[in-house]
Amino acid sequence: MIKPLTADQLRPLCTAATLPFKTTAELEELPEILGQDRAFQAIEFAINVEHRGFNLYVMGSSGLGKHGLIRKYLNRVAEEKDTPADWCYVHNFEEDYKPRALKLACGQGRTFKKDMSNLLEDLNKSINAAFEAAEYQEQIQTIEKSFQNKQASLLEKHAEEARKQNINLANTPSGFMLTPIIDGRNITEEEYEELPEEVKDSIEEQIDKFQDGLEYLAPEMSRQRREHNIRIKKLNRKVALFATSNLIKDAKKKYKHLPQVVNYLKGLQEDILHHLDAFTETEDDNAENESGQAPTKTESLQRYQVNLIVESKSKGAPVVYLDNPTYQNLIGRIEYENRSTNPGNNFTLIKPGALLQANGGYLVLDAHKILSTPHSWDALKRSMYAKKAKIENLEQAVGGDNSVTLEPEPIPLKVKVILLGDRNTYYTLHEIDPDFPELFKVEADFEEEINRTEESTLKYARLIASRARKFELKDLNAAAIARLIEFSSRLANDAQRLSTRLRTIDDLLIETHYFAQQSNSELIKAEHVQEAIDAQIERTCRIQGLIQSDIQRGTLMIRTEGEVVGEINGLSVFEIGKYGFGQPSRISASVHLGDGRIINIEREVDLSGSIHDKGVLILSALLASHYTQNTPLSFSASITFEQSYGLIDGDSASVAELCVLISALTEIPIQQGLAITGSLNQQGFVQAIGGVNEKIEGFFDICNQRKLTKNQGCIIPTVNVKNLSLRQDVVDAIDQGKFNIYPVENFQQALGLLMKMPVGEKLADGSYEKNSINDRLVKRLCQFAKDRKAGQIIL
Repeated sequence: MIKPLTADQLRPLCTAATLPFKTTAELEELPEILGQDRAFQAIEFAINVEHRGFNLYVMGSSGLGKHGLIRKYLNRVAEEKDTPADWCYVHNFEEDYKPRALKLACGQGRTFKKDMSNLLEDLNKSINAAFEAAEYQEQIQTIEKSFQNKQASLLEKHAEEARKQNINLANTPSGFMLTPIIDGRNITEEEYEELPEEVKDSIEEQIDKFQDGLEYLAPEMSRQRREHNIRIKKLNRKVALFATSNLIKDAKKKYKHLPQVVNYLKGLQEDILHHLDAFTETEDDNAENESGQAPTKTESLQRYQVNLIVESKSKGAPVVYLDNPTYQNLIGRIEYENRSTNPGNNFTLIKPGALLQANGGYLVLDAHKILSTPHSWDALKRSMYAKKAKIENLEQAVGGDNSVTLEPEPIPLKVKVILLGDRNTYYTLHEIDPDFPELFKVEADFEEEINRTEESTLKYARLIASRARKFELKDLNAAAIARLIEFSSRLANDAQRLSTRLRTIDDLLIETHYFAQQSNSELIKAEHVQEAIDAQIERTCRIQGLIQSDIQRGTLMIRTEGEVVGEINGLSVFEIGKYGFGQPSRISASVHLGDGRIINIEREVDLSGSIHDKGVLILSALLASHYTQNTPLSFSASITFEQSYGLIDGDSASVAELCVLISALTEIPIQQGLAITGSLNQQGFVQAIGGVNEKIEGFFDICNQRKLTKNQGCIIPTVNVKNLSLRQDVVDAIDQGKFNIYPVENFQQALGLLMKMPVGEKLADGSYEKNSINDRLVKRLCQFAKDRKAGQIIL
């Protein structure tokens, strides 16, 4: 006989008396997250290995505290690391569209940017002062006077020759003008038109001849102007060089330990000498700027600014968590400016992404987010392989923009990348992305449960105390901690283990604080914990209530009393959001003479999952191996879940299906006050199933609503006893003998309970004890075989 479980086997009790404290105020903080030693060792290993590819993937279900542990550990480790360098972008005087990257020691980036701003201001003042000096003006006047004299002398020589031929030579803005002279004066156009034709022809012929002689005058005057301009430029360069040399020299001296900066300053000085107009804005320039026809002086001087792209603002290595890993947020971007004349861009509009911000430190990313953001994953891998951060807009990276734009010099990259995600994502990436195992060689797998021992229970209490202090909640008394530990075991679905799902514990703690406040209690007590648990269930149990109402009204047909042939109560679990609940399901079977085929009706209509199909297929193999080893099965049967209209999967109903099939074969009725769950193997042993607590409570609720008869209960696998963590009202009913839980190890034990008659031991001659379940089953199977052999059916 199978004895029902006692009340002390149904719940992992924890009492205040077993805890060595009265309130959590007595408990010390727990320095680390509990039970994650394996994951922590993997994290520590990955963070400290400097070689390529030893990046880290942290996996585990949501709510285990992965983010918190990673951030806390990285912040502590980062403080001891060297602070990375600052990085600046400056103008490339050789290739305008390829800004140069300058590396400076931590803190020097802002100093360099300020120094360059001050240098530019000083250069501007010095150059303008030099050009406004009296000495410079005198030299300019001398050059201008010499040029004008040469031009005038050359023109006067030809003008004198022209007068001898009665032609006036004048130099106008549009070129040389030749007009006839009559009676010692220049004549007007009207006077010219009144002249006789033969006189006109003579004058035009004379002018044409003279004009041929002027062919070399314009080039000569242009040559003189070019020489004049060259003298002006040489003078300007000489003056500007004198004005800037000491300032540039001082800057080079300050940064002599940085060859890149010194080379930049050399190029800057030479570039200034070629762009002196940018430093000497005239009134004409201002007029053009106001009309939008030319860049302003400020825009012209942008080429000499410094774009501080990365600045180390704190001691140690940076720790960057990128919550929204778009391509631009990860890699960086080049912004565009709009001018009134035409759109443009400049290197001061280059903005860094998280990769550069984390350079020299740690970048933490959510695996699901970066994989679901277009182009980000590929961009991350390219940067990790190249060990360089190349800032380019997405259109450039994917080849969709062929317009000329900036190409900033890539910056060397040294960053440790930490991906946070679930296990399915990790295994999928390993399977489909060959780059993933090369770049993420270390995985940290977070535990979802820990063993429940006296030591771990005390640590768990310290963990709860630490979380309560973090959220500034009231202290908890020992009874409240005990109830939370029981809840944790229920969450872990194992009386011998505790759940590490911190988010769920945190949420419950915050709710218990609310109920403690409502009752004006100074401490959080066990009743407040229970109120919070009940409130969570109440908020999410609407669907469960509707199903139970349909059962009570008879819409869903579930029997909880009496006995019926070929019908049994199976147990299933529904998961709706974060809430799971159990519900009994009526399973029926019918048999007739046939060829041994057992029809799974759900499978025939595509409402059965592969695991459920597997469980049904095991039935025929088990029946044949146990009862008809020498003859084939000679019956056909159909099994179905009544009033089921959705997909059914899982093998936890396979024991129930075997029992209801045997009931239909032997015509022995099944007790409807019992419900059963369990997975069957080919040897007839009952295997563990999931959701055992919800299944028991779901059937108990139906029976309790109809009134408990003391003959009701559930049959579960023996191996699931350790998973029991039932509600207190269920435990109380069992303690009072109103409800029962029977553990079974094989299907024959279940048959004995369901049919209330001996199963029957196998005798030496191969037969079974008379008037037993097995005896009737073998006889019925033999009868089917005889009927089939006699040809009573056509196959």
